[in-house]
This record gives sequence, structure tokens and C-alpha cells, in this order.
Amino acid sequence: MAIRSLIVGILFIGVFVAIVLSIAWIDKSQPIHEPAPLAPAPERPIPTPMQ
Repeated sequence: MAIRSLIVGILFIGVFVAIVLSIAWIDKSQPIHEPAPLAPAPERPIPTPMQ
């Protein structure tokens, strides 16, 4: 019975390490939130003239 719990523990630790590594492995060469170069500029609201 101890072997079964050992295998389950090793699998749990392996899955946990795989999740942490997949989250930490981010390609730093690609910008994350940069808009596309040919995307149209977002429309700005036209300010109303002050009187």
C-alpha cells in the first residue's frame, strides 16, 4: 500500500512542477500587449467646446 501512495505523490509533484514551469516559461522576445502595426487607431471622443 505504501508503493501506491508513493506513486500518487510523485505524480502529483510532477504535475505541479509541470504547471509551474509552463506558467513561468514565457517567450520574452514577443511583446505581450502591443497593438498590431496596421491596426486602425482607436477613436477618441471629440471634446465638446467649452462655453
